[in-house]
Amino acid sequence: MESQSITFILKKLVGMTLMPVPLSLLLILLGLWWFSRAPVKSRLAFFSAFLLLAVSAFNPVADRLIAPHESYYPVFDIEQPVDAVVVLGSASQSAPPDSPAFMSLGSSAMYRLSEGLRILRANPDAILIVTGYAGFSAAQPHAEILQQAAIDRGVDPLRIFAFPTARDTENEASLTEPLLRDKRFALVTEAAHLKRATVFFEREGLNPLPAPAMFVGAHHSDWRLDSSGLYKTERAFYETMGRAWQWLKSFL
Repeated sequence: MESQSITFILKKLVGMTLMPVPLSLLLILLGLWWFSRAPVKSRLAFFSAFLLLAVSAFNPVADRLIAPHESYYPVFDIEQPVDAVVVLGSASQSAPPDSPAFMSLGSSAMYRLSEGLRILRANPDAILIVTGYAGFSAAQPHAEILQQAAIDRGVDPLRIFAFPTARDTENEASLTEPLLRDKRFALVTEAAHLKRATVFFEREGLNPLPAPAMFVGAHHSDWRLDSSGLYKTERAFYETMGRAWQWLKSFL
């Protein structure tokens, strides 16, 4: 269990480091380190940092990077009957005291839960499964916040099953497998994340019906450099690394 925790933390640290902003900062630090020792290397590091940050924030580039990850599945057809709706965990955010649970959800979590509830309303006999641990600093598990937000939206508490110890997608699939065995279920997460998530659930012998909840790429990009472009590039980087790690683990 201890080795699994260390592996999980290392995976998160590596994933966080290999993002455009941390990589740019690392290049800037190298540029400062080489400033008087190796001027040519220093200029190259500064230029690389500038180029990486600019390209990452440029929407036309960002949209092309994220597009392959979001193109696997169409919007879920609610004419498909399901026995369960699985909303995978995302992230919580701080909110004022006594705020409704929905205000404590990050933007991705809001999209995921909204799509999950849309499917749930079309299947009045289906159950809702929510997942997500508390993270390293949150006081309340993400799954419990999702659960309360769903209850606030009128879902019967008896229809909701929360998995507050699930730390990542692979863990979510293994923990929910006993409840989902032999069930038709919609698997709800961000469009960019859905292919990788589906593979984990299929490896547990399950047959998820993919339900993308959030498309961040644009079909017609504007030409701005902004934080939305940077976010799309980061999502593309993250999913590329996640798919690579998933593929590698299949051989271990």
